[in-house]
Amino acid sequence: MRKLEVAVVGGSIAGCSAAILLDRAGHDVHVYERSPAGLVGRGGGIGTPVPVLQGLMADDMVDSDMAHLVADAMPFIVRTSDAPDVGATPWRIPIQLAAFHWGALWGQLRRRVPDDRYHRAAVVTDVTEETPGRPTVFFEHGDPVTVDLVVFADGYRSLGRRLLFPDVDLRYRGYQLWRGLLPEAAVADSDVLGTDCPRISYPTMPGNFVCYFVPGEDGSTRVGERFVNWAAYIPVAEDDLATFMVDRSGRTRQGAIPPGEIRPEVEESLKATMEAQLPDDFGDMVRSTEHTYVQLIYTARMPAYHRGATCLIGDAGAVAPPFTGSGVFKGYNNVQGLLEAFEHHDDLVAALQEWDSVQVRLADRLLALGDQMEQAFIWDSLDLATADAESTEAWWHAAVQFPDDFTYEARR
Repeated sequence: MRKLEVAVVGGSIAGCSAAILLDRAGHDVHVYERSPAGLVGRGGGIGTPVPVLQGLMADDMVDSDMAHLVADAMPFIVRTSDAPDVGATPWRIPIQLAAFHWGALWGQLRRRVPDDRYHRAAVVTDVTEETPGRPTVFFEHGDPVTVDLVVFADGYRSLGRRLLFPDVDLRYRGYQLWRGLLPEAAVADSDVLGTDCPRISYPTMPGNFVCYFVPGEDGSTRVGERFVNWAAYIPVAEDDLATFMVDRSGRTRQGAIPPGEIRPEVEESLKATMEAQLPDDFGDMVRSTEHTYVQLIYTARMPAYHRGATCLIGDAGAVAPPFTGSGVFKGYNNVQGLLEAFEHHDDLVAALQEWDSVQVRLADRLLALGDQMEQAFIWDSLDLATADAESTEAWWHAAVQFPDDFTYEARR
């Protein structure tokens, strides 16, 4: 493939990954990020399979000593009258999940993109392709840019997806993800977590709760200095969203309410709900957390990943539920696949066509995994209060099948 002029729309994790890999392959890359400021401070803790993080380190996408913690077991827990404090645990599955801060990952990727190639406050408004193979990117302010390839990496509410595939809608899944970060020093007994990543079912309502340690301030992984990252999946009827998504200033938010902006009465209601559903030790963690935040859960299934010389990567393409832990994996793999297609062709259209079919298959596998986990964790969970180890293990392996190339289970 000849040297290409590439415009990457979106400067988050997927966008920076694309810029690094395409630049290393010899292409002329510029990133256009709509935010005027850096993205550090956005998001909380995230988890990805250990092999994914190891791959990023091996490819020098992040430092080999990037601060992270590893969860090695996922116990399935439910509150019972016999175990109100820590819950009953009929079975636990060995896992390999690397946990770190979203901002730490983004910061390491961002440092590998030259400043003169990363353009802030660059709000893209449109992309057209009047001349085949030469798309033009238009901005809210400033002159348009014509390139060989446009890569949209602008997240789940992607402008690129709307432009290329206007018939593809985000589908609300009927629940929200309420999240928080709690300093370990505020946890009465942090040994309750250890190196686990528990999945906690609710005894009287649909939903699921997960939590794990992530590094603390300045990346500390020392006991007592870490953070507990927790996330509660809680149903919210679609008819109630117009009221639920109003923040403390009266502004209606789209898709998410950032830290500290949930109305006090709504946050209090969520905390009371979780205290009634969770074992006491975990309910206390939720109660003690300040500046919680919310995101609504959507999915999107893609018929294709490109049109002309414009393509989608990461959550700008297919959107899977967050149970899968595939957010980091998707964008990185999309670009790796693009570069592999470039090695097979000297024609960009032919390369994109080959790449497209592979990405659709990959996305469909992750969406299938997300659908399985959604059913298992939210809508059709096993009654853990009456289950034993054998029945829980059988339920899990019947309910969820990971793709061979992506899993956070520890292979037996």
